[in-house]
Amino acid sequence: MEIEEFFIVFAVLMLFFDLVQLFKAKPRAKGKLEYGFYATTLAFGLVVISYGMLVQAFLKDDFSLKEVYKSSSSSLPVASKLFATWSSAGGSLLFLTFIIAIAYFAYRFMTNEKRSRFSISTSRVLNFILIFFLILTLMKNPFERFPMAPLDGSGLNPQLQTFWMSIHPPIVFCAYVFVLFAFSLVLASMRTGEKAEGAMLAFSLRAAWLLLTLGISLGGLWAYEVLGWGGYWSWDPIETGSLITWVALTAYFHLGPLAKNRSLAKELMILLTFAAMIFLSALTRGGFRTSIHAYALSPAGPILLLFLLGMAIYFFYTKRRINKPFFSFEFEKSSLHSISLSIGYWSLISIFLVCLFGVVSPIVGSIFLPNPPIPSVGFYNIWNFPFVMGFVAALIGCSVHDKVSLKMFAALVAGALAAGVILIQLQVPTQNPLANLGLPLLTIGLFAVTYGLARNLLNIKRSVRRFGRNILHFGIIITLIGVFISSATSQVTAIQGARPNTSLEALGLEIELKNFTVYTGTGSVYSEVAEWTVPEYSALRMDVAIKQGRSIYNRTLWIRLFTLIGPVSTPLIITTWTGDIYIHMHHTTSMYDSLVQALMDNEVPPDDLNITVEMIPMVYLVWVGITLMSIGIAVPLIKGLTKPISGKRRVD
Repeated sequence: MEIEEFFIVFAVLMLFFDLVQLFKAKPRAKGKLEYGFYATTLAFGLVVISYGMLVQAFLKDDFSLKEVYKSSSSSLPVASKLFATWSSAGGSLLFLTFIIAIAYFAYRFMTNEKRSRFSISTSRVLNFILIFFLILTLMKNPFERFPMAPLDGSGLNPQLQTFWMSIHPPIVFCAYVFVLFAFSLVLASMRTGEKAEGAMLAFSLRAAWLLLTLGISLGGLWAYEVLGWGGYWSWDPIETGSLITWVALTAYFHLGPLAKNRSLAKELMILLTFAAMIFLSALTRGGFRTSIHAYALSPAGPILLLFLLGMAIYFFYTKRRINKPFFSFEFEKSSLHSISLSIGYWSLISIFLVCLFGVVSPIVGSIFLPNPPIPSVGFYNIWNFPFVMGFVAALIGCSVHDKVSLKMFAALVAGALAAGVILIQLQVPTQNPLANLGLPLLTIGLFAVTYGLARNLLNIKRSVRRFGRNILHFGIIITLIGVFISSATSQVTAIQGARPNTSLEALGLEIELKNFTVYTGTGSVYSEVAEWTVPEYSALRMDVAIKQGRSIYNRTLWIRLFTLIGPVSTPLIITTWTGDIYIHMHHTTSMYDSLVQALMDNEVPPDDLNITVEMIPMVYLVWVGITLMSIGIAVPLIKGLTKPISGKRRVD
């Protein structure tokens, strides 16, 4: 057993000791809780040291460690070596466990002097969760070693050698931990009968919501800038799984005025968010579905599902002691605001179910069929569309409920849909029927949420919470407009066999291609085939001048041949007021031969190239909208949730 593994095993033993003390202790039994706290402190220190030793192994190029060998190389930049620690299955689990340990230790530290039945019960749940993830980390064992160290590492996947790798996974993992923490608070509240600590629960859920929003959007931006297929969303199983988690948590925030305190609907939504998050982790680490995000088939997936089942059983077992129904909604049939909230909530639940079916059905189908049908992009777009429109209608109702009657609201929605049907027949402004049907309602939604935002800003008794909600709703509408327009009006053309030092026209652009610059072998990785170190990659660069109207953009196209992976092209993205010019270079036979020669230090320029040119109108609205959504969620966090903008008492 390696020393790092011993540290994790000892941390598990200390946490078991702490758990025993937590079950034995009473709030006034200082001794047992003190001993447990000391054990927790020691366990926390051991987890921190273990992760620190993994970081050190990456920084020092300790290729005897399989994790370092698989995800690093001697030529990898120091910053990349740091975030490579969470790029593989074992390392990412250790990093996630490290963050969970921070959360648990922080909670124990804060409640050590102010003990209660509630804080003890919360600590039990957090302790159990941390033990589970430590054991799972041991199973994946990021500290497994080779009998003899290879000469170098096999390198980090080039698609992970990006700035986004340094922030996207930590943001997502922190979101997971906030969900785990909120779920622990809810279980403790149900177990003890004491109300969950309001500020702490609210902060955890809103922080999780913000981080999930950022995580999903940064993942989309990463795909857009790195993968080179001109899109930011492909309904990949892991992408869809992350959306399921976000939708469940978003639905929770629509329950406030509906569920109140007469049911366990809020608690059930937190369970659903927790379940979606654990299912996403199982999907990623279990290899149940083919995905660019998923690891290989692993027992970690089924184990995570068993963990989810156990926690769900405990939740429903605890519920037996509470004399409350799961659903008992209160809304006024004559109130547009109340009806809109209800429409918004059930629209989100419907989106959740559609996406869940799309992800789960192939997994279940594989039990009975060798090649089960996999839901297409069209499935998600078509089946989610009516519920997205329902959610937009809900935003309209929430924004103008004080100025518009129920009949007028129904007329607005019906009129927008009728206008959409007319646009479908006219095939304007796009060729996509769904986009044409939805854009009129989105236009009304834009006016409605703008009115709601302006009304709050002009109101003397404006509140932080309402201001954040207005910004959030505005961001959602802007994002959806950007999605509809960019996906429905994008144009693409492929140019085969283009020659260097020539000019060509495509989609109204004049593109001047210059000559290739050849870059010979760069970096160093270990090749198991050659049983020796080889260059990591060679590269070709082509300078291009792109003329659009009176504007001229001088940019560069790159393609690299990674020895162990193959050709990887970096897309060229030019953002303009009308949208993005998206150009991607594909290798030809002469380019591939040139790159192979470059690996052997021979500079042989290629004869031709293939490029794809795409015009993606108004795609920047997607990024602007998501930024506004994040600001809307963050505003109450930054301002303290209850502090009004004006400094006066909040009036909602």
